[in-house]
Amino acid sequence: MSQQPSQNSKAQFQAGLAAEASHDYLLALTHYTASLEAGADQMGTQLETWLKIGNLFLRTMKYQQAAETMEFVLGMSPGNVQAVYGLAISYFYLGRLEEACAFIDHAVEMQPDNSSFVLDKANIHSIARPDPAQKLALYKAWGERFADPFGRQAQPFAYDRAPGRCLRVGYVSGDMRAHAVAYFMEPVFAHHDPSKVEVHVFATNRQQDDTTAHLQTLVPHWHDVSSLDDNALYKLIRQQNIDILVDLSGHTQGHRLYVFARRAAPIQVTWLGYIGGTLGMQAMDYRLTDWGMDPAGNERYYVETLFRLHCMASYIPPANAPLAERPPMLDGNAPTLVSLNSSRKLTDQTLLLWKRILEARPDAQLLLHVQEVSIEDAVNTIEPRLVQLELPLDRIIVSPIVPMEEFMTRGTMADVALDSFPVSGGTTTLHTLWMGLPIITMQAEDAVSASTGSTLHALGLQDWIARDEDDYVAKVLALLDKPQALLEHRSHIRDSMRASLLMDYAGRCRELELAFRRLHYNYLAGRHISLDTQPLGEAELALVDQWLAETKPRQDKEGSASRP
Repeated sequence: MSQQPSQNSKAQFQAGLAAEASHDYLLALTHYTASLEAGADQMGTQLETWLKIGNLFLRTMKYQQAAETMEFVLGMSPGNVQAVYGLAISYFYLGRLEEACAFIDHAVEMQPDNSSFVLDKANIHSIARPDPAQKLALYKAWGERFADPFGRQAQPFAYDRAPGRCLRVGYVSGDMRAHAVAYFMEPVFAHHDPSKVEVHVFATNRQQDDTTAHLQTLVPHWHDVSSLDDNALYKLIRQQNIDILVDLSGHTQGHRLYVFARRAAPIQVTWLGYIGGTLGMQAMDYRLTDWGMDPAGNERYYVETLFRLHCMASYIPPANAPLAERPPMLDGNAPTLVSLNSSRKLTDQTLLLWKRILEARPDAQLLLHVQEVSIEDAVNTIEPRLVQLELPLDRIIVSPIVPMEEFMTRGTMADVALDSFPVSGGTTTLHTLWMGLPIITMQAEDAVSASTGSTLHALGLQDWIARDEDDYVAKVLALLDKPQALLEHRSHIRDSMRASLLMDYAGRCRELELAFRRLHYNYLAGRHISLDTQPLGEAELALVDQWLAETKPRQDKEGSASRP
């Protein structure tokens, strides 16, 4: 009988492993908890089980519970590197950024060869201390150590150098599902000219949905590569003779940057999926951007070469997004401010600024749309920070993640939107404007901070870009004092967006195809003939003429694995 508790504990632990492998995290949590209750008889087994529970809390965005669990583990085992790392991630999402920096630094000191730790250090420090020069150094350090060595083993290409042929373009993404990247890519896939571009998609996401199925109907060569490791995917891309390989993930979940590091295609480009800054790796030749996201001079903050479009993305609004024609405050409701960005973007500096606005308008309330799934988790994550910063809880409404159709009704509940800083909104800003809400943002030059400002400039709404914190407060208060102006904005914003570059789908795709052609010319010529889609000047045309005169269709036996 003395062995029964231990046997039950092991059985529950094994059941937890099986449930976790099938992504049933609630069932896994139940089994792991039961394993502890059954009496794990060894310290190592207890630690492993508690770590499993802590990591499940992280997976399910229960960050307060994750932090408490990892703190408990660290009390049991002060040198446990997984607990140190888990606390870094937990504190990051709880807005405890200085502590997150300290713990991720400690994790990297303990395991300097752990690429995930080093990458998360770059990410956490970039958010906590947004210095583009420091960001470059951090990501470049990751690239030099973990990505760039693969490039030294790159094999030469057998390459058709015919300058005007149809280009084979491959898009690699872990987000070909109901995700912002998929919404941006839908008009691209729908408008590509098959005589100019042969489109391949290499979808790394295991999760598939109706969006996946729809996108597949738009793409002639769809490759579900979710089960392939990096070597197998590299070989597949090489077999397809891809000319230009486009990364749509960057340093986000589902990325396959180590495939790019191996030099899977002659020309490699990153676009859309990660606007946080450079990827830091030599094998990524270009970043597609625009002048709003990356003004002149930003080149010094990137390992990649910047190639600027007129407008770097298209916007397709969600299908079910009714417009509330009147701001709620005109119908007698309390003036309502709303933050629709992920709560991980809400720094203490941002919240304290919003506190000033609430103090100046005692009749106003604030709706915070956060990233947790349940209202309980949402409140547990954000409320302690609000209390610590002394924001008025009785005037703050917290909302968890909701389905997109419900999310797009937030315009019926709010009058003015507030952008976060230093990390601004991206797709969320476009959704916010489509709802009919004005949005106030902070002026910035770093791409991750300037996304909302770039969008507002493109729509002629630069008056909503604040010079500093005082100007931010003043602009919000001015909007709340002009409900008729809010009404007028709602009446024309959708027409303005439809008439903008953002929704000129055919035009954006033609420009993208021109960009691909210019990148191809750069590669064949071995020099940067063009780094944007502006008409070529006399000097550039002379280079093209010279190159065309010297070039004949032939196989490239040299196999350039280097950048032009």
